[in-house]
Amino acid sequence: MDLEAERSKSSVVGGPCEYKQYKGKAVIISITPKALPDYYTGPPYESYEVRYHFEPEEEIIEAYGKVQGKEYVLRLANSRYPGLKFLRKYGIEVGKYFESYLNVITKGTCTPIIFEFSTINLKDFFENE
Repeated sequence: MDLEAERSKSSVVGGPCEYKQYKGKAVIISITPKALPDYYTGPPYESYEVRYHFEPEEEIIEAYGKVQGKEYVLRLANSRYPGLKFLRKYGIEVGKYFESYLNVITKGTCTPIIFEFSTINLKDFFENE
């Protein structure tokens, strides 16, 4: 194997990464239809922008993990916005709380913060079918 191929094989981009997890709840603060551009070629359903904020159960130590008072947009794992059937399936409504976790990076160069939801499967792409 030549030197370039060996270097390419052994290099890791963006990792390995480690995270500290904080338990809390995500509070849905708004749900609005998402206006999409005319050239959009995504899923054949109307999409919604779901905004939430996270309330941790304990103090977040990492400075870049301080999320209190900030709004975030709920997106599916494929980066698309959810549709109405998805919102209904998971009971997503304004004012509702969902048990969730904030993962804050402590080692590596991956995404600095990642939210996980206990009862919402963001990999459930059933509306794309």
